[in-house]
Amino acid sequence: MSFSAWARPVPALTLVAGLAACTGQTTTGAYVPTAAALSRSQLDNSVPDKSIRIFTANRDGASVLAFNAKANGDVKPVVNISGSNTQLGEPDALAMDSKGNIYAANDSGESVEVFGPNANGNVKPKRVIGGSKSQLGPTEGIFVDPEDNLWVSNYSGNAITEYKAGASGNVKPKTVISGSKTLLDLPLGMAMDSAGRLYVASGSSSAILVFAPGAHGNAAPIATIGGANTLLDKPFALAFDSNGRLLVADEGSGVLVFAGNASGNVAAVAHITGFSEVAGVVADSQDHIYVADFGGAAIEEFASNATGNATPLRTIKGANTTLDGPCYLALR
Repeated sequence: MSFSAWARPVPALTLVAGLAACTGQTTTGAYVPTAAALSRSQLDNSVPDKSIRIFTANRDGASVLAFNAKANGDVKPVVNISGSNTQLGEPDALAMDSKGNIYAANDSGESVEVFGPNANGNVKPKRVIGGSKSQLGPTEGIFVDPEDNLWVSNYSGNAITEYKAGASGNVKPKTVISGSKTLLDLPLGMAMDSAGRLYVASGSSSAILVFAPGAHGNAAPIATIGGANTLLDKPFALAFDSNGRLLVADEGSGVLVFAGNASGNVAAVAHITGFSEVAGVVADSQDHIYVADFGGAAIEEFASNATGNATPLRTIKGANTTLDGPCYLALR
């Protein structure tokens, strides 16, 4: 999923890598001190709901993993979807719908696998979307909107396709965004704001493209975030917090946080650094920021006001986690 991988030649048979920047349920919370200042009980109490799980597409481990939100250190996952029945092979990302169904896609093919809310182990997907009619191609991004429609980015075809809720098999997309006016250039992660505007990470141009609600065909973006002041380098995954701030997991720069409705060559309002290679981000109900460090094989949680080389509130990392190239994150 690295930037160099986006530009590599695409094999004749390549599967879809999935995104999903799931934005999570969010409300504004109070300031939380750094992990060094917290006792174990205080650390657990900083989690808004201990029943919440953190899901990640574990690319190099060919699995989808989940951990309890209060997990910290070298802990085993509570969910491990893996094995030949799953059809997972280098899953780059995932998304989740309102019913808790898990959407995953592979970097080596052109389909999206859908697993039930309670899936675990070497299980078959309940649905698979793919085939010539689907227009799916190699992708690094999937996203499920509030109406449970599935959005998929085709990075080699420079296109975004949308599928109706419950879609299965060799189905036609209900929406296709593609063409020279779109400015799509290796599209990757996606997210949608409260107004229904679709934000897309354009990898090759180091920019975020914003499309109007209902955009279709060769539609021009209504706004673009890009330029030297943004510090965007290799934007990969996107999410929003409850304040409408745009969170960008940038493989080269770390986590960049932009104000709502940001546009043009604007500076981020926060910039979290100190990662090996960031490939996923999501916010919880207290606007804590969870980050997937692909190169560091870790998932870290930060306070809502974190910036710079901040100390994480907690870190999930170690041999027991089986984390190996974690990408996009979702909370449930």
